[in-house]
Amino acid sequence: MISGKTIISVIHYEPCLCKPFAEIFTCFNFVFDDQYFHLAPRLAANVILLRPRSLSTDYSKNDNIVIILSPGKQRALGKVPLSILWTSFEPFTRSAWTRSVMFKLKLLSISTIFILAGCVSLAPEYQRPAAPVPQQFSLSHNSLTPAVNGYQDTGWRNFFVDPQVTRLIGEALTNNRDLRMAALKVEEARAQFNVTDADRYPQLNASSGITYSGGLKGDKPTTQEYDARLELSYELDFFGKLKNMSDADRQNYFASEEARRAVHILLVSNVSQSYFSQQLAYEQLRIARETLKNYQQSYAFVEQQLVTGSTNVLALEQARGQIESTRAEIAKREGDLAQANNALQLVLGTYRALPSEKGMKGGEIAPVKLPPNLSSQILLQRPDIMEAEYQLKAADANIGAARAAFFPSITLTSGLSASSTELSSLFTSGSGMWNFIPKIEIPIFNAGRNKANLKLAEIRQQQSVVNYEQKIQSAFKDVSDTLALRDSLSQQLESQQRYLDSLQITLQRARGLYASGAVSYIEVLDAERSLFATQQTILDLTYSRQVNEINLFTALGGGWVE
Repeated sequence: MISGKTIISVIHYEPCLCKPFAEIFTCFNFVFDDQYFHLAPRLAANVILLRPRSLSTDYSKNDNIVIILSPGKQRALGKVPLSILWTSFEPFTRSAWTRSVMFKLKLLSISTIFILAGCVSLAPEYQRPAAPVPQQFSLSHNSLTPAVNGYQDTGWRNFFVDPQVTRLIGEALTNNRDLRMAALKVEEARAQFNVTDADRYPQLNASSGITYSGGLKGDKPTTQEYDARLELSYELDFFGKLKNMSDADRQNYFASEEARRAVHILLVSNVSQSYFSQQLAYEQLRIARETLKNYQQSYAFVEQQLVTGSTNVLALEQARGQIESTRAEIAKREGDLAQANNALQLVLGTYRALPSEKGMKGGEIAPVKLPPNLSSQILLQRPDIMEAEYQLKAADANIGAARAAFFPSITLTSGLSASSTELSSLFTSGSGMWNFIPKIEIPIFNAGRNKANLKLAEIRQQQSVVNYEQKIQSAFKDVSDTLALRDSLSQQLESQQRYLDSLQITLQRARGLYASGAVSYIEVLDAERSLFATQQTILDLTYSRQVNEINLFTALGGGWVE
């Protein structure tokens, strides 16, 4: 028998955040005495603050058994934070109590092996690449719509003031095929992750069968044998190969979710732009028809003057030519409207009666509010950039899996089987067997395959870094372009509106002068043409400003929140 107490100390390791280069070891004590085996954390539980190099294999004392557990992930390649330090202790006598204790020790050792498996990762530590763009956007005073608490995504229902637009967007989010496909790709990535992640866990399989045998010449009687098997297999993922493969698919799953968000935002943008394009085509057609009526009235006026001898045939032909030119313009605008309707129906994902045509009002969108100092860090919330970052993390995990291929792999297989010539006695005493097969595979020669796989993983990781940086630069350009165009379109629209007011006055005076015979009809035609062209230009600028505001909203990552 053993006199006194024997203590097993299970020490939990974790980094010390309050002190650099220090680590915390929390001690939980399992106490053995003459009658007990129990956990006594309050008996001698403590926290030991050690520097990493101060821990060695001589840490144990007398009859203590020390197990150091570190659940934290790797911080650098080649560092193994888990180790088991066993100290020598007196062998126990062959008593029932001793056998019970030793059995529990075996269970503890087996549990430790499973804890060890998968705790080592050879993947490089992830570091987000620095954004290769300026820290802030350059904003002019005209492009600012002051925001109280910085830029915030108010949601597309608040951004689009027109209830017709929000209704169409909601309908498209339900019926659009692109969004459905993106959602299916998310489910595909999730299923792939589940498939890969399942390899990290023990596999339990059962099988049964019957075997018939006999002599080829009939000299032996035919016999039959029933068998049943239960097999458990588990790969000890000491170097994190399976874990990194699972992590890679997990990151790809997250990336697919961000891709779906990107499709969602793009759909919101496309529906709104298609709607405004339809309204623009309708408004342009309406103005062309009104202009035709004005030209027809002018033609009738010139024709009356020709009867009275106040003008000549040339003026009448000029008026007729203006009418035919406008009719051609109307035919063109009707085609534009039909195409706009088709585009809207396609993006909606359903063919039905389209909304009523009410033209361009200019107030269907709430302006995006921006703070004076808009940080480029806001781009990191864009789904396409988040997708690229998840792909980069997946590439890092693939490097870890490729590195782990250089190291041995250990598989444990255990099974129970029973066989009998009679089905009724298949599970009777004496018909069963067990087996335990530990298997280790050590890579020796594979013609450079592992090196090539590692090189491939590293190249793809570098490509992911470049792709991430390109996404950020492209996003920065998108926002910068919309901000610059925001000022330009506002100034153009103001100037064209003033020009339109001037042309309306000019047309009135030209008609009066022509009626009095002071000018020729060509002066009236020039004024009418300029007025019609300016009206079309203002419509185009109004539409462009609305589209640019939508592009700014989506370039900043808006359109996902409802």
